[in-house]
Order: sequence, then structure tokens, then C-alpha cells
Amino acid sequence: MSECRVLIAMDGSEDAAMALKYYVENIHRPGYYVILAHCAEYMNVNFGMVSLSQADPTIVERTVNEEEKRIHALIEQLNKILESHNLSGEVVRIQGEGNPGHDIIHKANEKKADMIVTGSRGMGKLRRTFMGSVSDFLVHHSHIPVLVCKHEKHEQQH
Repeated sequence: MSECRVLIAMDGSEDAAMALKYYVENIHRPGYYVILAHCAEYMNVNFGMVSLSQADPTIVERTVNEEEKRIHALIEQLNKILESHNLSGEVVRIQGEGNPGHDIIHKANEKKADMIVTGSRGMGKLRRTFMGSVSDFLVHHSHIPVLVCKHEKHEQQH
């Protein structure tokens, strides 16, 4: 029997951390290979009403560098999590093309994953209808099983 390869989508959120915790406590078995996939989003890059092409290049460079430091720190933290839970696997960085769900599926296919685990932000039905959600995208477009872990606090809000 070949090893089971599980891709866990990690974005630095509490929801992603809870999904990883659920996976470790309830699903992981010896011989499973874990791929912690971080889809890099430049969360703090915000120039307001000014377009990127109109922004001061030194401010853009400094902001992007700060985000890169934040992303590298998160990747280092994810490597420590693998080690602390004694998980066989790797941390991969997904260079986003604008659609995190698509990028996660592409990486899962590239890494020959057997399953995807993701957290859920717990968006309400109306907000999800207008904005979409990564977990909904994964469930509807992935050709491998997807486990969406909802955080307890989201259950209390509905």
C-alpha cells in the first residue's frame, strides 16, 4: 500500500490552525505524508485609492519586503509544526495566481495528494454567495476528497 499524501491549506489563520489540529488528532496515521501548503497572499499590501503603478516605488518595495518577511516567518513556523508533531512531510509555498482555490488544487495535483484539508472562515450564506469561499471552491472543483474543518465558534454564530 502506498503512502497517503495529505495537503493541508495553511494561510496563517486560526481556522487553518484548527484544521491542522483536527487532522493531527483525528485523521493522521503512521506513514501519511503531510504537505503544509501556504498560499502567499500579500495581506498588508494596501495603497488605498492609489494604483500599484502610481505608488511610490520605495514604499512598494518596503511593503513587499515586509510581507516576504512575514511569509518566511510563517513558513518557518509551519516547518516547526511538522517537526513538533513528528509528521513526515514538507512545507510548500504556493505562488498565488489570484484564485487561492485554483492554486491549492493545482498544487495538490502537482504533489499527487490524496486528500485536501482546509479550514472554513464560517462565512454566512449571503456573504459566501457574493464573495465565494476557498473551501466551497475546493469542494466543488477538486477531484480528490476535501475535508473542511469548521471552527466551533462559527457553529455558534449560525
